[in-house]
Amino acid sequence: MKKTNAIEAIKTSKGTKATKAIVTLAIGAQYKELWDKLCRPSWQSYAVRHGYDLICIDTPLDLSERAMKRSPAWQKCLILSQDFSKDYERIVWIDSDIIINASAAPSIVESVPEDMAGAINVWASPTPGWFDTALKRLMDMNPNIGTFGTTPAEYYEKYGLPAEFDAVVQTGVLVLSHRHREILEHTYYAYEEKGGPEWHYEMRPLSYEFLRADCVQWIDNRFNMSWPVYKCLFYPFLLNSPEAPAAGGQGREALIKVCVNATLSNGYFLHFPGSKFPDMSLVDSATP
Repeated sequence: MKKTNAIEAIKTSKGTKATKAIVTLAIGAQYKELWDKLCRPSWQSYAVRHGYDLICIDTPLDLSERAMKRSPAWQKCLILSQDFSKDYERIVWIDSDIIINASAAPSIVESVPEDMAGAINVWASPTPGWFDTALKRLMDMNPNIGTFGTTPAEYYEKYGLPAEFDAVVQTGVLVLSHRHREILEHTYYAYEEKGGPEWHYEMRPLSYEFLRADCVQWIDNRFNMSWPVYKCLFYPFLLNSPEAPAAGGQGREALIKVCVNATLSNGYFLHFPGSKFPDMSLVDSATP
């Protein structure tokens, strides 16, 4: 296993050792460049404001043949195994396709006891009823999302896991401590990837293992707001063809820009799963 290559550890203040860090993974030139351009500014502001170090890993943590055959997303399960993690009491994992409203977001670790893993419940974001509405609209648009299931029980069953939980951990944002290393490593080594992105890589088994360990503290849903869900709920007109509702690409882009920035301004962390980089690039750099 290869040790982490942390491209930068942003220190929060001179002479003060940070006890918590934000960690992400951006492997490959394309993803690293996009993270630097679209995410780093707001993350750095947030880290400095709340006393976090910021670590972005740009090389694989595991170079085995098995690791190379599956998505790098699985390697978030190895961050507590790295030497750098020993320097911190709390590690906050954030997927590299998230933008932070740094001026509004409070410190994410404050509401999570050290023995618990902090995360949002997919099926309750932004509310249970509203998520079901968004999921139906997404399923109508994309048949592949049928692997998701219409209930948390189906979500696990389709992966081959026991249908014993009525919640799903969204693993794009996780508040962790060293007590969770065993859960992460077990998930990494005990499970295999099912297929494409519609299976959500590590998320189903990792959610299952966290819930099985009874160590999840649900946090404010604003810490992991899924742009596709909010788009379906509040801006369904953006789901139309590229030519609608405004004539010409420039008009449509301007409309998306207004909507995505309004969403971020009402929350803390805005997540763009599924490589929605065009929408992500429309976030106003002054907003965070």
